[in-house]
Amino acid sequence: MKIGIYGGSFNPIHNGHIYMAKFIIDYLKLDKLIIVPVGTPSHRKNILANANMRLKMCEIAFKNEKKIEVSEIEIKSKEVSFTYDTLLKIIELYPGNEYFEIIGEDSGEYFHKWKNYKEILKLAKVVVLQREGYSTLLKDSNLLQVKNPFLNFSSTRVREAILKEESIENMVPKEIAEFIKVNKLYKK
Repeated sequence: MKIGIYGGSFNPIHNGHIYMAKFIIDYLKLDKLIIVPVGTPSHRKNILANANMRLKMCEIAFKNEKKIEVSEIEIKSKEVSFTYDTLLKIIELYPGNEYFEIIGEDSGEYFHKWKNYKEILKLAKVVVLQREGYSTLLKDSNLLQVKNPFLNFSSTRVREAILKEESIENMVPKEIAEFIKVNKLYKK
């Protein structure tokens, strides 16, 4: 099987994440894509919404997608989340497959600084989705740069719109907008 692993803060998940998940399944001809909301991030201060809320939003976003599984593997862990450790856990859960670690070009810029990045490249193909204003510095035969469409969405923009009490319905699915509203997420 070809298994993709798409990790991120998903704070909140938005239409860009959803589009890219479906795009990468088709582009790489994946049998399964595992969405992994980060638990405790390794590379930034933790200013994320509650982990279980972010997990639930991902589950809502992908509930009708047969090839997509949302994993709580990092959220259940009490440790800081590192891609290398998560990849090892997924390989243990789904042994003997071909693995594709999906990252954005914003992460690609400093991928060479990630914990055990050389080992990640041995265990999986690292697939870098292009993002406007970023470029991947590292070159490796197991690093695949994808020419995907640029989407004008970000979790930061969604959170800013919520703070300004602007509509987010064009940036997130209707059910996610309702979930955010009902749970009073991203309000000061």
